[in-house]
Amino acid sequence: MSIYIRLINEADLGAIVAIQDSCYADELFEDAGLISRRLASQPQSCWLAENNKREVLAYLFSYPSRNRQVAPLGSDFGCYTDAELLYLHDMAVSHNARGMRLAPQLLAYAEQYAADLGFNTLALVAVQGSVPYWQKQGFEVLTLTDTAALQALASYTGQNAVYMQKQLKV
Repeated sequence: MSIYIRLINEADLGAIVAIQDSCYADELFEDAGLISRRLASQPQSCWLAENNKREVLAYLFSYPSRNRQVAPLGSDFGCYTDAELLYLHDMAVSHNARGMRLAPQLLAYAEQYAADLGFNTLALVAVQGSVPYWQKQGFEVLTLTDTAALQALASYTGQNAVYMQKQLKV
């Protein structure tokens, strides 16, 4: 089966919401309206993986952000003229595509995009016990001390959310 990575468009949102709903705990669900606004604000940094039947199998939403800045759950993406890194907000793989190594393929697109922007860092908030997975991808846990960042991290209710970064080889 051939896999294609491409930018997300508005027509893909139904499939993305369905994958999100099947992969995340209820308290992490973000509605289609919010996802649509995020896509509209950062269309160049949101990708999906699909098969030759054009079935969406996985997706990644990201955006340029600041060091140690956390987006609260359910918030619009920020637009920063002084961005320092690429923040990976949401990546999910449909259950029927597990084991196809789609997440590393999407991550490679994000790494290339970050490098194209002149960034040498990726950041994310790990939820649902995913820290070990992200560590295998080269991310490290960072301790946040800023009150606003800690409050944003706490918005991921019941998730033991952890802020992580990865330094890219440039």
